[in-house]
Amino acid sequence: MKQNALLGSFFLILLLVLPASPFENKGASPTFSRTEDPVYITGEEFQPFLGQEISRLGLFVARAGKLAPIPLQIDKKDKDGQYILEMIKSGDKWQKNSQLPSPSKLEKNDEITFMARDLGEKVSPDKWPTPSGLEIEITDPINQAKAFAYLLAFPSSAPRSPADYIEFTPEPSLFRSDEITYGFTDPKHPALINYIAFGRDPKSPSLLDRFKMRMGISFLFGKLKVEKNEEDLKVRLLAYTDGPIRVITLQEFAIDIMAGIKSPWVKRVSISYPNRIEFPNDVYIPFRPGLVISEAHTTATFDFTERVAGSVLYHPALPAPLAVDGVMSPAELNAPSEYAPWSVLAGKFGGFLETLKFDDKIAKANIKKTFFYRDDRAYRDQYEYEPGSFGEMGMKITGMENLKGGTYQFTFVLFGRKNFQPGDEKEFLQIESRPLEVKVLPENRN
Repeated sequence: MKQNALLGSFFLILLLVLPASPFENKGASPTFSRTEDPVYITGEEFQPFLGQEISRLGLFVARAGKLAPIPLQIDKKDKDGQYILEMIKSGDKWQKNSQLPSPSKLEKNDEITFMARDLGEKVSPDKWPTPSGLEIEITDPINQAKAFAYLLAFPSSAPRSPADYIEFTPEPSLFRSDEITYGFTDPKHPALINYIAFGRDPKSPSLLDRFKMRMGISFLFGKLKVEKNEEDLKVRLLAYTDGPIRVITLQEFAIDIMAGIKSPWVKRVSISYPNRIEFPNDVYIPFRPGLVISEAHTTATFDFTERVAGSVLYHPALPAPLAVDGVMSPAELNAPSEYAPWSVLAGKFGGFLETLKFDDKIAKANIKKTFFYRDDRAYRDQYEYEPGSFGEMGMKITGMENLKGGTYQFTFVLFGRKNFQPGDEKEFLQIESRPLEVKVLPENRN
């Protein structure tokens, strides 16, 4: 479970007090200003510390010449690179994964994660509270600004930061952070994402009605049609890790396509950060559709509630932002349907940035992807919690009859911020478009 208790001597902790604030390298230009990026480093980058007990390793940063621990998460992976998650389900109960070694030691496949927001300035080894450590240099490729952290080895338990950026409860599945709370709160449909609000309070009214996944298949030149939706999806939560930086879940999904045709159970790993949510989706094609299917399509959207009324929606293909008010204006009716790699919904409540990631099979397939949008309070859907659609946005895929048999994967990624301002999307988009550069420098010893 979470190892975020503050360890070590009281005297040492007093020496390492550090106010939490974004890092500014005073007197230096440029300033490191990336705050939303998670930083990942594999264990093999820390060669001198391989085999060290993880409880004896701590991650530290310096500000004004003083060092203090910052939140750190080390996730175990097996030889094939698959996560070994901390909690697994046995019957109706959750228990510690027996595959996790005790005591846990750093291995080359392990994944070390921390947040760019916590980074600090460069400091000389004579300021370290222990003689053994490695310097981590992080560079912003946009302006070459640098920031630093130090992985230090202690003779006994290392001091750890008490900060916990995200927490998870499995039943019902609910993810909570200071930025976003979201989850699956309908026990009848545990695969259905139906709750998003800003802040940690799970009693706040939801901004999301539900995540919709609709699939239509026509057989025999349209004489036989099959419609499937998100309520037909089955899901099982198999395992999870609830850490201070991120929550990793392992789920398996399946859907009954029609009588006699069932999809296999497909396992997916999903990772959530304090303000970043992943929605993995699988489309199962049992055979080459074109042999018997005349047409097939899928629509996947976020349908919001009336609480987002007064916001605006924009994406790169739109000539101007669209006003979300529950009425399809001429501008909305005539908005281009060109596929948008990202879109933003922002208002007084905060804002969301939606992006899409496709597996290689979808990216290269002979299909058509278009942007889907609906803003209509009068619209009624048999499958919804609150009537009407407000700022419903997402993607429609047509031409799926051209696909080959198999499983196709795409993932919606939703970034959220309660004080989101138009233009903030750049900060989130650069996480993947301009990733931070990471360098672990040779071991230093006093």
